[in-house]
Amino acid sequence: MRTCMATVSLGGSLEEKIDAIAAAGFDGIELLDDDLRKSALTASECARRCADLGLSIDLYQPFRRAEGVSGREFRDVLSRFERELEVMHEVGCDSILVVSNTDDDADGSRDLSVEQLAALGDNAVEHGMTVMFEALAWGTHISTVVDAWDVLREADHPGLELVVDTFHLISRGEGADTLDALPHESVGFFQLADAPWKSMDLKQWSRGHRCFPGEGELDLLAPIASVLAGGYNGPLSLEIFNPGYRERPAHEVAKSGAEALSRIVAALERAAKPAEDVTEWVSR
Repeated sequence: MRTCMATVSLGGSLEEKIDAIAAAGFDGIELLDDDLRKSALTASECARRCADLGLSIDLYQPFRRAEGVSGREFRDVLSRFERELEVMHEVGCDSILVVSNTDDDADGSRDLSVEQLAALGDNAVEHGMTVMFEALAWGTHISTVVDAWDVLREADHPGLELVVDTFHLISRGEGADTLDALPHESVGFFQLADAPWKSMDLKQWSRGHRCFPGEGELDLLAPIASVLAGGYNGPLSLEIFNPGYRERPAHEVAKSGAEALSRIVAALERAAKPAEDVTEWVSR
């Protein structure tokens, strides 16, 4: 089972983040666009550094305000998107994370979102790339996995795939049953994050309190087992927004993340043995 870590999870320079993720034994990274922009590395240098360390760049992220906009603005969206695809070509990544519109002026027309995402899919396919679409829990009109899947099902486009993030899934009251209802091999990318239960604004909760699997209170085992049973064969990727993590040494945090993933994979393996209690890892 391949593992991945988002560079946004760590503090320090992009060079330090890449080195730390590789040293911790991950197979790939999710590359934050802002990390690359602020880095002394060019896109091609970033690609070479990852390759030299045995890391793939599994996802470039995020692309915002992509759907639910006026026709006039969407022309600008396409221009922005083309520039991002050029960066992805240089960095050697073929998947871009597009997130649902979270702005107050987002147009609620589902047909419009379908049309605009399909247009992004057309552009991506022309470049040999794929749009990975994710519903943010605080999305204005698309805020759940069910919402995102409805859009992708209507678009029925080979350049569009579904992203599931356990925080967004669970914080909106969805779970393994939601994933069980998806057609086989529907999930294109799977992000893992735990969190303590909080009664607060969803964005604030997500951006300030995510943690590694087993360090919070979310039930992650059931959604992971469901997505794997549904045919997912991509990486398990840690995307952790936590200011406290970014204040610690990158190597220390990446190592902790790798250990957390190892524990949850072990718990999944034990879950295949009905006689054993597989939930004890949560309290470790």
